[in-house]
Amino acid sequence: MTEKNWKKSACPYDCPDSCGLLMETDGETVFQVKGDPKHPVTHGFICGKMQHYEQTIHHPDRIMTPMKSVGKKGSRQFEPITWTQAIDEITGQWKKIINEYGSEAILPYSYAGNLHLIQNKCGEAFFNRLGASRLERTICSKAKSAGFSQIIGSTGGINPDDISHSDYIIIWGSNIHATQLHVHAQIVQAKKRGVPVILIETYKTPAASLCDQVLLLPPGTDGALALSMANVIKKEHLANMKFVKKHTNGWRRFFNSLDDYTPQWAQQVTGIPAEVIRQTAIAYGRAKSPLIVFGSGLSRHKNGAMTTRCICTLPSMTGAFFKKGGGIIGNISTSSVFDTAMVQRPDFLSKNTRAINMNQIGSALLGDAVNEKGEVIGKLNPPIKSLYVYNSNPADIAPAQKKIIKGLMREDLFTVVHERFMTDTAAYADIILPADTSAEHYGITTPYGSYCVSVTSPVIKPPGQCKSNWDTFCLLAHAMGFEEEHFNYSNEAFVRAVAEKENAVREMWTPEEKAAFMGGAAVMLKKPAVPEIKTASGRIEFYDPSLPNPLPVYIPPQQSPYPLHLIVAPSLYTLNSTFTERKDLTDKRGRSVLKINSHDAYQRGIADGNIIEADNDLASVQFFAEVTDDVLPGTVVAEGVFGIEESLTELTVNALLSEHLTDAGRAATLCDNYVEIRKI
Repeated sequence: MTEKNWKKSACPYDCPDSCGLLMETDGETVFQVKGDPKHPVTHGFICGKMQHYEQTIHHPDRIMTPMKSVGKKGSRQFEPITWTQAIDEITGQWKKIINEYGSEAILPYSYAGNLHLIQNKCGEAFFNRLGASRLERTICSKAKSAGFSQIIGSTGGINPDDISHSDYIIIWGSNIHATQLHVHAQIVQAKKRGVPVILIETYKTPAASLCDQVLLLPPGTDGALALSMANVIKKEHLANMKFVKKHTNGWRRFFNSLDDYTPQWAQQVTGIPAEVIRQTAIAYGRAKSPLIVFGSGLSRHKNGAMTTRCICTLPSMTGAFFKKGGGIIGNISTSSVFDTAMVQRPDFLSKNTRAINMNQIGSALLGDAVNEKGEVIGKLNPPIKSLYVYNSNPADIAPAQKKIIKGLMREDLFTVVHERFMTDTAAYADIILPADTSAEHYGITTPYGSYCVSVTSPVIKPPGQCKSNWDTFCLLAHAMGFEEEHFNYSNEAFVRAVAEKENAVREMWTPEEKAAFMGGAAVMLKKPAVPEIKTASGRIEFYDPSLPNPLPVYIPPQQSPYPLHLIVAPSLYTLNSTFTERKDLTDKRGRSVLKINSHDAYQRGIADGNIIEADNDLASVQFFAEVTDDVLPGTVVAEGVFGIEESLTELTVNALLSEHLTDAGRAATLCDNYVEIRKI
C-alpha cells in the first residue's frame, strides 16, 4: 500500500484569496483537503466549498473521456471517442471553416473557471496564432478597474493582514462572507479591538451581522453618497491638505465642484438621512487609517466606473492611501510580476483581429454586431461558425440567456467544450474534452486579493483521459501544424520558465524566499517602504480633461418602465456555476428565490414561498418568493447562479439581464436591470 502524505496546492477559483491548501494523497487519490497553516495570508482557513474539494476531484460525474454528440443539441446524448479522434475532428472542422470563412469565424470563450496564471491564459497564445476572433474578457470587474484607473491608476490596495492597523472600516458593496473570506476574518478581529465597521449596500447581506451601522441605498446611487461625504469632508476641514497639495492633480476644481452635493441633496437620492451621511463622513474623515473594502457589484451598472471613481475621492482627500491599514481593498493585481506576454503571446497575432465582448455572446452567436447599448448595428462578417469554451459556462453565467441558448442550438455552429462536468453549455457541444482539476497540473497562483504568489505542482495524476488547458492547446497546435517552440514545452517546463524569468519586484526577495517560491511555498511580494501612486503623473487625478467627464460627478442609474431594480448577487455556497456538482453545497444554497420587500410583495398579493414570475422585455423567469425587509422597496435580489435543470421554466435569472455595457471598461451591467413580478 502506498504511503499517504500531505502535499501543497492552492485554490484555483475566482476568489481574491487563492487559499493555500494541503492535500492528503497517495499519489492516486486525494483523501482530504485542508488549509495550509503556513500560508502567509490565508493561515490555514479555507471556505466550506474547498473543505471537501476531494469530492469534486473524485466526483462520479466527472467527464473522463472525449465525447461526441450523437443527438440533438442540448439533449445531452454523447458517445465516447479517443483524443486522436477528437483532435482530428476539431482541427478538421476548423481548417474547413478557415478555408471558407477565414479564421475570425472561430471564437474562444473563457474566463475565470481556473485563475492559475498558465491554465487561465494559455489559450490566448493558441487563438492568437490561429488568427481567431479575440474575446473581450470583461464580465466581472473591468468597470471597477476602469474607475480606479481614471483616478488612482494602478495604485494597489492593502493586504488583508494590514487591516490590523485600520481604525475605521467601510464595507462598500461587498458580500465579504461569500467573496472576501479572509478580509472578513480580519474585520472580525478589528471589531474585537473596537474598530467601527460600516456596511454600505443595496440590501442587507450577511456582512451586516458584524457591522455597527448599515446604510442601505437604491442600486446605482453609491456615487451620490460618496460625493456627499466628500462635500462634508471639505466643509468640515477634514481633508489632509498637505497630502492633497503634494500628491493630487486638479484638487481645486474638484473641491469647487462639491458644493451642490450636500447631505440634504443626497438624502433625496439615496434615502439615507442627511445627518447620518454627515456623521459617517465626519467619522471617516477623522479616522487616522480609514479603510474602504470595495466589492464589484456597485460597478456592474451603467455608471459603474464613475461610481468607483467617486468613492476613491474619499481616501484621496484624506490621504488614507499613505496610512498603514488605510486606503482601499479591492484592486490588487499580482499577475504583473510575471511576464504574462510569455503566456498570452500577443506577438503571435499576424493581424488586428476583431474583438467580441463576452457579455454580448448571445448576439454574436446569432450573427448580430451590437453597440454598447446592446443595439444591433449590423451583421458579423464573418459569422461565428465555431465556439471553443474553456474555464467558463456561458449558458448560465452570461447575460441574455435566451439568445445564448438559441445560438448554441444552431446546427451550423461547431462547438467544443473543455470541461470537468456536464454543464449547460457542454450539453450543446459537438465535442466535449475532459478537463483536469488544479490538483492534476502545474500552475502559478496570482491572487487579486493579496500580494502572495506561489507555484503549484500536481498532487495526483489526471484521472481517466483528463488533460489540462496547456496540454490540450499544445495538442491542437501540433495538429494545426503550428511550428513555434512555444507549443513544445511541457506543462512543468513552461511553468518553470515563467516562474524563473526575472522581475524587479520578485528580485526583492532573498535567496531563501526565491528558493521557497520555486519549491512550492507561498511567498509575499515586497512593497516599497513609501507607497507609490501609480499614475502617469505620479499623482492622484481628481481632474482628467481626456475623460468624457473630467471630474468625478454623479450619474444617476438608468431608468426603466419596469418598477423593480433587479440585483444579482453571489451565493455563500457555490461560486457562479462552479461547485454545482456538489449536492452538499447545493442543498445548503437551496432553491432559486427572489428576495422581495414586504411592501412590494403586499402590493402584488405575493406571500413568502409563492411561485412568482419576473418579466421584462428579454424574458419571463420563475422563482420562489422570499419576502423580507432586508431588501429596500423597489429592489429585488437573486443570489447565486442556478443551472437550467434547477430552474422552474428552463431559464435562469441571467435571461433577464441585458447586453448593455458599463460607462467604461466595457463590462457587464449585471446589476442594472429592471423587472415586474407577479404571483403565478
